[in-house]
Amino acid sequence: MNNRALILMSEIYILASVPEQGKTTTAILLSRYFEKKGKKVACLQSEKGLFDVHTYLQEDRYHYSIPLETAKSRKSFEEWLTVGYDVYIFEVSFPYSPPGSAFIDLFENVNELVSYDLRDRWKEYRRQRVTEHWELPSDSNSHLTFFLDLFNDRNVRKVFTKTRGKIDAPSVDDRFNLVNPGDFVCDSINPRYSFPKSGKKAIAVGAFPAEYRDIYADLKWYGFDYAEFMERFRKEDYDLAIIGACMNQNLKFRDRPVEPDIICYQPSVYRRGIIQGHSGVKKHRQVTDDLMEVHGTIKNEPVGTPVGKEGGVFAGHNNRYWIYRMHPDFDLIKKEGNILFCNGWVLPQYLIRDGFLEVG
Repeated sequence: MNNRALILMSEIYILASVPEQGKTTTAILLSRYFEKKGKKVACLQSEKGLFDVHTYLQEDRYHYSIPLETAKSRKSFEEWLTVGYDVYIFEVSFPYSPPGSAFIDLFENVNELVSYDLRDRWKEYRRQRVTEHWELPSDSNSHLTFFLDLFNDRNVRKVFTKTRGKIDAPSVDDRFNLVNPGDFVCDSINPRYSFPKSGKKAIAVGAFPAEYRDIYADLKWYGFDYAEFMERFRKEDYDLAIIGACMNQNLKFRDRPVEPDIICYQPSVYRRGIIQGHSGVKKHRQVTDDLMEVHGTIKNEPVGTPVGKEGGVFAGHNNRYWIYRMHPDFDLIKKEGNILFCNGWVLPQYLIRDGFLEVG
């Protein structure tokens, strides 16, 4: 008789596409579908979580951010993935780029989201979006073909979005109805990470990594109502306050308390002269890096190895965590008294591991 414990595998659904194809909407609808079937569901994003976490929190979804370093291998991915869920839904934006393709490489089955009106010219459209977004030089065509081929080598299921009425395919119509969800494809996955738990009283505002909710079960989030947050913060006793990002560099707090502990993802509320955005990065970015080298670094080199050339598109990730550093002239992590400043989407797992956050 085999005495080894039976490993119960979970399912993971990859939703991949260029922006504006309805990945987040589909992820939320799909999570509702599985919850109605009695399954516990977690929604995953990479650094895009900074911009979307509030949507998931408002929808009362379980949300987790997946750092770039986990794209190295399936083992690395599973070691980061939080245990306790039957289904995981992972959004991958720009899956035909070096970072996105590094994640796609981990899976066999992928759901590619396509706006229904683009279905007849989708191949041309997605190549155009990638080329325009990264302002790719002409000699990058072969590299782009490599990433597209890697994607197409998966078992790719087209999921149409923004359809008008039901069609005979997995889809989301223009009234936000999920159609044929049983036709989505998935992989099996073995999550391995468990968060430490704390009974401390915590309060949060703005966009912050939702992983803190796993650590602090009674954490109270005030959305983007910074005024209400500050009123409660001043009048009530808390062990920890998390000040999340809001992208408003003009937001300033008039006082700087000496207690309790504060984790601040919006350094400008307490610090002057904070500049937004990394040198050389804008909405459409000229790529000067060798895309294959970037992909190879992500897959094969130790975390902390420079991902791209200084001043280039990927330079903002040249740090010990490979996360995007929002403010180029400010430290990635900086401790000042009771305040811990996080210059980017620094996840609590890093803070715990490196001794910046004590959980107890």
